Amino acid sequence: MATILIVDDRVPRRRQLALLLGRMGHRTEEAASGEQALAAIRAAGPDLLLIDILMPHPGGYQFLRELHAQAELALPRLLYLAPPHMASEARLLAQASGFAGQVVDSADSGALRATIDDALSRPPPAALAARPAAGDDRLYPLVSRLCGRVAELETYNAQLQRNSAMRTAQLEVARSALDREVVKRLWTEEDMNRENQRLRAHALRDPLTGLYNRRYLEESLAREESRAKRSGRPLSMMMVDVDDFKRCNDTFGHAAGDEVLRAVGRCMESLARSEDILCRYGGEKFALVMTNTAPATLWQRADALRAGAPKLRVEHDRRAIGPVTLSIALAIFPDNGNSAYTILQMADAALFQSKPGGGGNRIVVAGVAQH
Repeated sequence: MATILIVDDRVPRRRQLALLLGRMGHRTEEAASGEQALAAIRAAGPDLLLIDILMPHPGGYQFLRELHAQAELALPRLLYLAPPHMASEARLLAQASGFAGQVVDSADSGALRATIDDALSRPPPAALAARPAAGDDRLYPLVSRLCGRVAELETYNAQLQRNSAMRTAQLEVARSALDREVVKRLWTEEDMNRENQRLRAHALRDPLTGLYNRRYLEESLAREESRAKRSGRPLSMMMVDVDDFKRCNDTFGHAAGDEVLRAVGRCMESLARSEDILCRYGGEKFALVMTNTAPATLWQRADALRAGAPKLRVEHDRRAIGPVTLSIALAIFPDNGNSAYTILQMADAALFQSKPGGGGNRIVVAGVAQH
């Protein structure tokens, strides 16, 4: 184990070198200036001196000049710390001070280990070299200023690195915040879309029966008419009215009338196809729009609905309500009108023809009564 004195004005680099040398099994001393280094040499008698010869004024060069004057001191082995791009200047300063020696880069730990081991394997110098000529002093001011400038640049570069690291950290924080905000906005937008869909579905549904309402029917007519024209297939309309519905309300109450409407709606749903449009048109009226349905099929559906209505079991407050009968009007586009809205109006008007003399329980097609 050797005693190694580290002479460097920068605390982080001294700590780094001390840690490295400690791992190599050496004992270390530290000095931040030439005065501290001379005191450490007198006190500890180090085996090896690692010195940043490019330290700014008074600097490593001046320290070596002062060390040269201390004839009574045992000279330790010397290694000069300098970055590769300043190696030539470091050697020049060492020679000018009278201590020619090896220059090593402290950032290259592998090379530093090898150089230290090699230096410690050699015997220490027996005596100091001759004092440098006075003319060599002319080198000092120029190189000293250069070393000072290098130190300033290194300090500035370190500050730039710290600023860059700080900006990078700030950007990362801002990026994370932005990511969170984007995700939050996406969630909010998705929630709003779901809520809008829910509100739209609510606006297009009849709250009593759960069927589509008249607004949805009217929005759908133009679309279904366009499809019928493109395909050349018929578009059928079925209008359904609950017979004697006012009497039901007057006799059993409006809550009982609501039960009748729900029951009729469920009955119509059971006979409708998935592509059909079933709506509560208003009051006790229902509308069923069917695409690509032959007149015979349309009639069969209407007759099945008319025949099935009296069989509905409707109860309210444990009282049976009924029997329920329906009046039904049919119209077909383009046979009974030149637009889907026209056949809707024709079917609605035809309901009046299905109840002559206050009757009902009938089917009417385009104004012709059927039984």
